[in-house]
Amino acid sequence: MTKIKLKVPNKLSELTLGQYQKFTKILAKEPDEDFMQKKMIEIFCNVPLDQVNFFKYSSIIKVVEILLDMLNRKPKLRQRFVMNGVEYGIIPDLSDMSFGEFVDLDTYANDWEQMDKALAVLFRPVKSSFKNNYIIKDYTGKETSMSEMPLDVALGAVFFFVEFKQSTHETYPSLFDGSNQEDKYSAGHQFSEKYGWYNALYSLSGSDPTKYEEIENLSLGTCLTWLSFTKEKNELESKMIRNAKQRSSHR
Repeated sequence: MTKIKLKVPNKLSELTLGQYQKFTKILAKEPDEDFMQKKMIEIFCNVPLDQVNFFKYSSIIKVVEILLDMLNRKPKLRQRFVMNGVEYGIIPDLSDMSFGEFVDLDTYANDWEQMDKALAVLFRPVKSSFKNNYIIKDYTGKETSMSEMPLDVALGAVFFFVEFKQSTHETYPSLFDGSNQEDKYSAGHQFSEKYGWYNALYSLSGSDPTKYEEIENLSLGTCLTWLSFTKEKNELESKMIRNAKQRSSHR
């Protein structure tokens, strides 16, 4: 058999998001460690699996250690990058994003198989720029897949969004406080799991589906503040009614 020249990447920038998505998909389904190690080499080093099967076990372990060390690094956020000759920029200020952008981003980011769609919300082509400032194209929901973007850019953006999402939860605790979650087997919890952010759209639009697009274009802060206000208001009114009933029953 012809000797194979193996090129092992040592920088996340040498890998793509698409490669990482393939790896995470197999990782979630394949329990066999030896097979996973070979698949890592196939995916990240671009070597056919039937050729990897001829590698020495010691060589496989050495390559996998290099890959795992690289994948365990936490890259810094890169706000702009070039892919296929097009410059992309991250949303300059996540707090200024629309409600629709946040809903799509949050929905896609919960599944690595759809992370290329999530990052297409975060990153869009740069329309104009001056020094460190730039303007990106408006979000349409039909953006180009980000599967070819460098993995260091992708992971840095994912970590950045996770931190932003955490700060959002802390700002609106009445909406995101996990201590108030229902039993995961309850009808209420399963209903929420099934429809997700659709519940919020229903509430914000006053149950009028013709207003959904208008609501999606509102700012994230405006929508979350209104949802938080109405939730706390409804809970307060329900508590007052319960207390009134209890007082009347004791008379």
